[in-house]
Amino acid sequence: MDIPNHVAKRAAKLKFNSRLPFSANLPYQGLFAERLPLIHAFTLALHHAALARRKQSLYRKARAWLAGDDFAFHAAECGVYMGNSLVACAQMLRASGLKGRFHALDTFSGLPDLSEADLRLAPENAQYRGQKLFADTSFEAVKARVAEAGISDSVVFHKGLFADTLPHLPAVQYHFVNIDCDLFEPHIECLDYFYPRMARGGVIFFDDYGSREFPMARAAVDQFMLDKPELLFHLRTGNDGPNRTKTYIVKY
Repeated sequence: MDIPNHVAKRAAKLKFNSRLPFSANLPYQGLFAERLPLIHAFTLALHHAALARRKQSLYRKARAWLAGDDFAFHAAECGVYMGNSLVACAQMLRASGLKGRFHALDTFSGLPDLSEADLRLAPENAQYRGQKLFADTSFEAVKARVAEAGISDSVVFHKGLFADTLPHLPAVQYHFVNIDCDLFEPHIECLDYFYPRMARGGVIFFDDYGSREFPMARAAVDQFMLDKPELLFHLRTGNDGPNRTKTYIVKY
């Protein structure tokens, strides 16, 4: 499948390909090389959840159903932006046959203010030092994109800062979490919440760990994982770039 000329020309001018819709279906396109590791990590999480589901006893399945949680797969995306990766993964979840739910967390109005840690770690010439990035989106636009993709019944939105929305998430175990929030404190907040709530074999994906534009992401992950037993796995598709090396952990 060829990339339309108008899409390729637009992509050439963009710094972040996450602004462009992409597909999880074959054949994968080099244009979206920095997005493909997410697809591989999500596939791994689906596989682990499916195996665990098969091994689960009828008693446990019945107990979960009676408790109102008969979902086989719980996922979250922290940093939704325009909803492209959310849609791609939610469509993969539906195609897998697993009953699941995605929690989408974002301000839907761009990055929050930089903290002292962000200002200390950010490159001196970073665009976001003087300009609010990722503000060219909205809750209404993302919700409409999810509806257009036919996955509204499996996506729950949580609008606001993570510090305000995380405490109100359901008390469940998560199988996949995509942390794509660029800044230091949001990474720590998400890890503090999700790490102890991950199912065995669950995957936490760090979209910005290898970002040269947002080095505070790596600093936050490294700080949090310093005393944790899990290994950091790194994936890169295509030639090296400013944010093409992605990282994830598999929860023990």
